[in-house]
Amino acid sequence: MLMPESPAGLCRTWSRPLMWLLRACLTLLIVMPAGLLMAQADDPPWVRIVHKPYSVIPDLSFLNDGPAGMQGRVRAQGDGLVFADGTPARFWGTNLQAYALFHTGPRDIRAQAKRLASLGFNLVRIHHHDSGWVRPNVFTDPDTQTRTLDRAALKKIDLWIAALRAEGIYIWLDLHVGRRFVKGDGLDGFDEIADDEGRADIKGYNFVSETAQQRMLDFQKTYLDHVNHVTGISYRDDPAVIAVLITNENDLSHHFGNRLLGDKGVPFHSGIYMARARAFAQDHGLDKGSIWRSWEHGPSKIFLADLEHRFFGLMTDDLRDAGYDGMVVPTNFWGDMPLSGLPSLSTGSLIDVHSYADRDHLTRSPLEQEDMLSRIAAVQVPGLPLSVSEWNAGKFPRRDRAVLPLRMAATAAHQGWDAPMIYGYSQQPLGKSLQPDNWSVASDPAVIATLPVAALLFRQGHVRLAEKTYALRLSPEMLFGRKISPETSAAIRTIYEQSRLVTEIPAVAELPWLTPREAPSDAITIDDPDRSFLEPGATKVTADTGEFSRDFVAGHFRIETGQSKVIAGAIGGLDADLGSVSARLDQSAGVIAVQSLDGVPTERSGRLLITAIAGIRPVGDGKPAFRVEPLSGVLHITAPAGMTLRDLTGKAVPAGITADGYSVGLANLSGLTWTILSP
Repeated sequence: MLMPESPAGLCRTWSRPLMWLLRACLTLLIVMPAGLLMAQADDPPWVRIVHKPYSVIPDLSFLNDGPAGMQGRVRAQGDGLVFADGTPARFWGTNLQAYALFHTGPRDIRAQAKRLASLGFNLVRIHHHDSGWVRPNVFTDPDTQTRTLDRAALKKIDLWIAALRAEGIYIWLDLHVGRRFVKGDGLDGFDEIADDEGRADIKGYNFVSETAQQRMLDFQKTYLDHVNHVTGISYRDDPAVIAVLITNENDLSHHFGNRLLGDKGVPFHSGIYMARARAFAQDHGLDKGSIWRSWEHGPSKIFLADLEHRFFGLMTDDLRDAGYDGMVVPTNFWGDMPLSGLPSLSTGSLIDVHSYADRDHLTRSPLEQEDMLSRIAAVQVPGLPLSVSEWNAGKFPRRDRAVLPLRMAATAAHQGWDAPMIYGYSQQPLGKSLQPDNWSVASDPAVIATLPVAALLFRQGHVRLAEKTYALRLSPEMLFGRKISPETSAAIRTIYEQSRLVTEIPAVAELPWLTPREAPSDAITIDDPDRSFLEPGATKVTADTGEFSRDFVAGHFRIETGQSKVIAGAIGGLDADLGSVSARLDQSAGVIAVQSLDGVPTERSGRLLITAIAGIRPVGDGKPAFRVEPLSGVLHITAPAGMTLRDLTGKAVPAGITADGYSVGLANLSGLTWTILSP
């Protein structure tokens, strides 16, 4: 509800300079709760709410067929995913990580699994299970050695897996994320890579250290051999486990190759690295004097790709030999990696990406700036599925963060991506109010508001696949010889919001293990990565299907399909005509969405989900409280007669009846987020 005018405001209206009035105002200001004052910082006053991870939400669990795994193992088939019977599979996912895994009680685990299904998720990645900063983690005594797994910790993961699969939610398991090795793990050359606390991050070093590799092999065997005490199925054999990630954010081609250089004080590891560099140069007639220069483009990137492949091949062969027949992902394409990092990743079952949004993502011009989505689009490879196991805003709270799920869902459907996973649902224990942060979207009512909208867009196919496909065709000299990325390539930036984009993998003589991957013959070839596909003065980019567009000058995003009508971003004062839906929001920015829940176009639907929010800001100081901007404006919906607008508790919400549908004053939707229009 709206708060009354604050004493601070009253003080400003009193003009008589009487000291007793001033003292009264100051007294009221001193005793007024800080949260209430903050809630009144805007005009009209914003409403203070406390957001909890068990508040009422729409129920989209009907999207799931449970329990997960009943249709057999999910596998890669061409550039898509299918169930064992050949039925196409598409996943809308999130992450559960760190303290949420080990500090959430059994009852809350079951409740949150149901909530995740209600939000529209059908995939969860289990992450930060092994990280040294998380206590407890999967290791019994991580201060002494990390070779023994903790039974109690595994039981917690068992509970999560069992609860999720019961709700039709599939599982993605990481094998190595943030494990910190210690002296007791017996790594050769440990002392030269240990920090001041006697712990070692082995990323980069694992590509040359045989003992590090053996410890990782030991872990993946023990972890996947573990039999879930609830389901009675080992992680290895559980068809609900769709994929395993060998190592998280760990590559030589861009991030960690420099760790192995001779000037880094790691003689044991750099000695192995240099020996392998010389041998590779000798075998392929390359210059021994420069092949080891990991920071340079050229032949060194080919060598690094080969060194990565040796490790990924070793780990994958071990998984297959032990009987795991699900998908295997080597590592992620992440950070600001150029395309020269793709070859070794293309040997996995699919390409996986991590990407985070920059500030003001809605107003970033593709003519000049890369963004979260262009970094993903750049690495879609012909003939391989694509997952995004981490995406989100780069920092919290971005003012346009609620629009990100909408752009991700629309773009993923348009591009044919297979499994986006927002990072993350929670990093904190669940069951009580959460401290608002970027890594726990369960704590943020702004993102929670649009996740159901996004789930419907993506999972129900409200947005169609692009009509055209463009293929970036690079020679080995171009792929390895210069930095090609969305930052440097106008073609990547300006194509992906219009049409489907894939990047081909060429044959490379020095890499006989690399499978060339070419786009279908009807794809339009791009051989100049610097070419722009937008006019110089463009202010807007539109999908080739006409179903969505982004005005990057005005800063708003629009979706108009048969089953979804959405306008989002800086839409204040805009008369948005979305065909059978029109809207005008008086506030400067927000999201308004009208979506069919019964699979038919909105104008004929007998059940519509309406989502409406304006500004949502955290109060601050780590409190689970937010200021919510009241709505005003009008929404017109063409829909069948005889329906009533209700909130999620079933209470009727005022709505006018028109000749062809309904007229809703947005003020009536303030504080509700979601309403349902149905008989």
